[in-house]
Amino acid sequence: MNSLFRDAAQETRPGDVHVTSYILLLIFGLLAAGIITLSYLYYHHFKANYRKEYEKQLSAIAKLKVGELTQWRTERWGDAAVLLNNAAFSALVRRFFENPEAPETAGLLREWLEKYQTIFQYDQIFLLDARSATRMTIPETLTNLTSVVSQRLPEVLQSDQVTFLDFYRDETDHGVYLAILVPILQGLGSSQPLGALVFRINPKTYLYPFIKRWPTYSKTAETLLVRREGNEAVFLNELRFATNTALNLRMSLDRVVSPAAQAVLGREGIMEGFDYRGVRVLAALSTIPDSPWSLVARVDTTEVYAVVRERRWLVIGMMVILLFSAGACVGLIWRQQRVRFYRDQARLSSALAQSAKELQEKNVELERFLYTASHDLKSPVVTVKTFLGYLGKDIATGDTGRIEKDIQFIRSATDTMARLLDNLLDISRIGRVVLVSVRVTLQELVNDALRAVSGRLASQGVILTVNDPAVLVFGDRVRLAEIFQNLIDNAVKFMGNQKEPRIEIGVESRDAETVFFVRDNGDGIDPRYHEKVFALFEKLNPKIEGTGMGLALVKRIVELYDGRIWVESKGTGQGACFYFTLPAAVESIKRGA
Repeated sequence: MNSLFRDAAQETRPGDVHVTSYILLLIFGLLAAGIITLSYLYYHHFKANYRKEYEKQLSAIAKLKVGELTQWRTERWGDAAVLLNNAAFSALVRRFFENPEAPETAGLLREWLEKYQTIFQYDQIFLLDARSATRMTIPETLTNLTSVVSQRLPEVLQSDQVTFLDFYRDETDHGVYLAILVPILQGLGSSQPLGALVFRINPKTYLYPFIKRWPTYSKTAETLLVRREGNEAVFLNELRFATNTALNLRMSLDRVVSPAAQAVLGREGIMEGFDYRGVRVLAALSTIPDSPWSLVARVDTTEVYAVVRERRWLVIGMMVILLFSAGACVGLIWRQQRVRFYRDQARLSSALAQSAKELQEKNVELERFLYTASHDLKSPVVTVKTFLGYLGKDIATGDTGRIEKDIQFIRSATDTMARLLDNLLDISRIGRVVLVSVRVTLQELVNDALRAVSGRLASQGVILTVNDPAVLVFGDRVRLAEIFQNLIDNAVKFMGNQKEPRIEIGVESRDAETVFFVRDNGDGIDPRYHEKVFALFEKLNPKIEGTGMGLALVKRIVELYDGRIWVESKGTGQGACFYFTLPAAVESIKRGA
């Protein structure tokens, strides 16, 4: 693609620039319109589908709760029906009323009613006679019947049907209860009332917890149970976001935006409106069959549309990214010709800056190099100059013995200068004079090095061993051999008075890196000088022969092959080991060869 842009740029004429700009602007406009339209359609499609799915979920929850409430009411009717026309139970009650002191009759009747109270979780059971007098309570307390129940008893005693007393408030403890009133007849086929049973239900035991439960986690979901009283909807349960609401909170049926008001008016299905807090909600409305109750399952619309809002921001983000990408692509094409020029200019400027930086570093290095060289060359120059003066005086006096000594000192100083200049020239040529690279083994490099230092090794009785794992390197054979030559020579010079001098050359692997080493058992190096030994003209012991440039030469050669060199020694008298790597030269290593 870059080549196509390059060819287009080369062929573009000045008169075509404006035409190309208009075409690119038109393309961008069409792309932007398409991106915005598709994003809008996708978002609204997702929102509509999500709303439908949420409505189905809300309706399913409402249907589930209606079914369980209906089942609960049916079971309570069934509990009462078992005793309504039960001749055995009626006979037991009759015997108790006739002789309440008989322990067997009273105990059997109490046991029967206690099982009812425990198994079916009734709050309290009252046994009344035909005059509405309380003859037994389960559990046995001094609680009196509330006036709401007392007012319904005459009607219940005259009927032969179970009566379900809806939510009411007890004036004694101000609690909210329900009750089932069961007439006890004289016997089968008789309509004469013997008494009545009152099963009081505390909604906090089962109804309220069941109504409160929601099948999934939700921050705002809630179920409302309501009934109609006149022109008002009365809330029958305690609400999530309000306290003391049962039978206290009421709402006018004229409030058409209230789901509770619409539910008691008989509306069913899904609606969106405002709840008792004035907050917008999505609600599912249902009526409870065979009851005055209506149920509202509702969730705040802020929670309903939370996922939609997240998707909206995601769509907006993607739309922005696509618009930006389209604009960037069009802009990139439009600016292709100009960018090439500025890029070339920037590349040229960067190259010039890099060259200037490298030149500055070379100048600094050269300056330091010249300073060090001049400092170390000054000593033999001073020696030559001094003894030339002595030589002139001794020639004048004809002292042949002193003339010979003067000449020896001058010759020694000039030899030192020659060695210094040769080493300086050698270091300066590393990396500039390129010889032919060849493949060579470690053993061959060591053999090349030994040709220059074998005499010194033999004179001091040094034992040299080579641990050769068949390493193959590719590089300048002369320079690579100089590494081992200088390291061996350095080890021999600092062997000291070791009785059994040894030098070991080998290779080891560290973290998948090939590391060469030259180890000796000589004088060792104080850890303080481990870095200093590789500097130019650095001699830790001035009495030892040499120019102090051997290790500096080794370091330059190692760095030429992208390597590094370091020394490890525990201290004076404990030997030393020089380690180095040659990443750019090592080709292979065969273990066990």
